[in-house]
Amino acid sequence: MAVVNVPHVRHRFAEVDGVRVFYRETGPAHAPVLLLLHGFPSASHQFRRLMDALGGRYRMIAPDYPGFGHTEAPEGFVYSFDRLADIVEGFVESLELNGFVLYAFDFGGPVGFRLATRHPEWIAGLIIQNANAYDDGMSEMARGMAANMPGVAGAAENVRQILELPVTRSQYEGGTSDPELIAPDGWTLDQHFLDALGRKDAQVELALNYHSNVELYPVWQQWLRDHRPPTLVLWGRNDAFFPEPGAHAYRRDLPDARVHLFDTGHFALEENLPEIAPLIADFVDSLPQEKTMKIAVIGARGNLGSVVARAALARGFEVTALDRGTVDVTDPASVKDAVAGHDAVVVAIKGADRLVPRGAAALLDALPLAGVDRLVFLGGGGSLQYAPGQRFVDSPDFPDQYLETARDQSEALEIFRASDAPVRWSYVSPPPVHLVPGEATGSYRAEARDTPITDGDGESRISVGDYAHAIVDALERGSFIRERFTVAY
Repeated sequence: MAVVNVPHVRHRFAEVDGVRVFYRETGPAHAPVLLLLHGFPSASHQFRRLMDALGGRYRMIAPDYPGFGHTEAPEGFVYSFDRLADIVEGFVESLELNGFVLYAFDFGGPVGFRLATRHPEWIAGLIIQNANAYDDGMSEMARGMAANMPGVAGAAENVRQILELPVTRSQYEGGTSDPELIAPDGWTLDQHFLDALGRKDAQVELALNYHSNVELYPVWQQWLRDHRPPTLVLWGRNDAFFPEPGAHAYRRDLPDARVHLFDTGHFALEENLPEIAPLIADFVDSLPQEKTMKIAVIGARGNLGSVVARAALARGFEVTALDRGTVDVTDPASVKDAVAGHDAVVVAIKGADRLVPRGAAALLDALPLAGVDRLVFLGGGGSLQYAPGQRFVDSPDFPDQYLETARDQSEALEIFRASDAPVRWSYVSPPPVHLVPGEATGSYRAEARDTPITDGDGESRISVGDYAHAIVDALERGSFIRERFTVAY
């Protein structure tokens, strides 16, 4: 029998903040992940053929936004691009996607760039397809649409005019080289959803909010310059909304971006999938493969250090366990020799004679010499504040048996915050009282803040297992850089 690799595509829902998000998913579970963000006025169905073409090689996930496709939003949902990004962010978290190639088309640009600026650690690469982020890429038609804002006379009526079938169809056929290659299914299904109850009102709200995207162009451009993600730009050069200069503009901030132009219109996949799919495959295959993180855990024989070491091993990290017999944490030369060749260092220490603050200072000196720039330092909860400017460690009823260690840990935090060393440190604090025995559930809250995280009853607590899980997550995601964060349920 001939071997034909046609993947199964599953159709699912995920509950996110009261929104029932519909999504399509295909591909091997452990393959590189592509998050496909659709454009206006379409939905995830625009990626059906692409998923058939590449779903045997990659895990491909395509959600519908609120107000689009099969996704169901509650009455009263506020349609703005910030809220679309909120829902997609929650969707990504619900699927536990820690890294992916982001495919952004049209509206997928504003949604995707919001996602990227919130979570740069998620972005393994960018595929930009007629998703504009530059003034160069705004046609007069696009400028006219962006000028429709709340309070502008006739703005809502202007938007409603583009929500009818002739305009929907023109977005598919306009600018194409061979209209016979454009299946009518796309615009027919788009119009079906546009005509559903309440959908045109949602699109008007979004259109009147479109100006917020143009205002964020400088922020997104700065993000591109700062993070330099590997990028593939695919562009229908005859796009009536986002003309060809928008594609070339990416090279200003991403000189190494691969830019490919096609003699077609806005929905380039409709006409040029046979040319585009191999470019996507070549791009994804060229990305660096995720390597095993190698970490050194100083204090790996202690109560917390040992749990963190085990959690990291379970996550697939390579772990070097260090203790007082193998490293003097107060001696920069000893630390340098012990941690050289690692990707990150985790430190869980306590002891007399100001061991903790002396160790913090030595680490900041030693890590740059060792070529290690990532540090997670396990501090205490005593430095958290129960009222503005009032630390638990300074309260009169703070337990005497923990006072010396808590003061040392508080001093260490001050040392980190005052440092300008090239170390991407994170200082993690448990709840001030309730760090309790228990296994990891994987469900917790972690935030950069100086006050405890509390539940509905005002209690702040976390199990040792989830505390360790949060520390490994911070390492894996590159989060809380040069920040103190705390963890609780």
